[in-house]
Amino acid sequence: MKHTQKIESSRENQHTAQHPPRYRVTGRTMPKNSPHRQTDRIRASSRPARTVRRHITPPAPEAPASARLIDRFNSWRLGFSVDADTVIKAIVISILLLLFTILQTTLFTRFRPFGAIPDLMLPFIITVGIKEKERWGAVTALLAAFVIDAAGGTEVMLLPLLYVPSAFTVGILTTLRLRDSAAVAAVYTVISSALRGVITLIITVITMYGLTLPDAIIHIVLPEFAANLLFAAIPQIITRAALRPFHKTRAERTGAAPIT
Repeated sequence: MKHTQKIESSRENQHTAQHPPRYRVTGRTMPKNSPHRQTDRIRASSRPARTVRRHITPPAPEAPASARLIDRFNSWRLGFSVDADTVIKAIVISILLLLFTILQTTLFTRFRPFGAIPDLMLPFIITVGIKEKERWGAVTALLAAFVIDAAGGTEVMLLPLLYVPSAFTVGILTTLRLRDSAAVAAVYTVISSALRGVITLIITVITMYGLTLPDAIIHIVLPEFAANLLFAAIPQIITRAALRPFHKTRAERTGAAPIT
């Protein structure tokens, strides 16, 4: 009987050694040489490892000092593009500004039509605002106000309050509403000259004691207004002719046939 039990137990051990169980035993410690432990180790080693990929954005390299200076310069340019045409245009406008300053402070201080000095700067900046839009017009108007005041070509001390808004408004209206034409330029000139007359009247009444309002209008404001309208065509024609090449294409400038 005992011999029979030993034979059956040996057969079970051999069967277990040849055919290990396919399930994993947990919750108890297996011997080191156990076939179950070897089977678990083989299964664990045969499983593919899972790779977790994380997208890590590398930090942006810091821009060099030269690039930062260029970016800051571009932010100060107020939208002006620095190229050859822009530089030449600025030079041409500066020459025209000096030309009209010289005419107003030399010729028209001796030859006074209607007894007043005509304002050549006002139609000049109006034309710049029409042709080159509000940015060029506002900058040119500000420079013109300080230059003509420093040269002593006018007695009005509040010219920046008139020149800059006038040129800026004209540039915006030309871009959005009204087209560039001689009639539109004439309307702008009349309105801006009337506003200058109002400023002249206020300054005259404040600074000249004993002068009545009708006398200031008749003897100072109206002659100045008439002189401005009479000679406004001179700076407008010259400025339009000087700025016309900047509104032509390269083919029109060189006379070459356009590429089709």
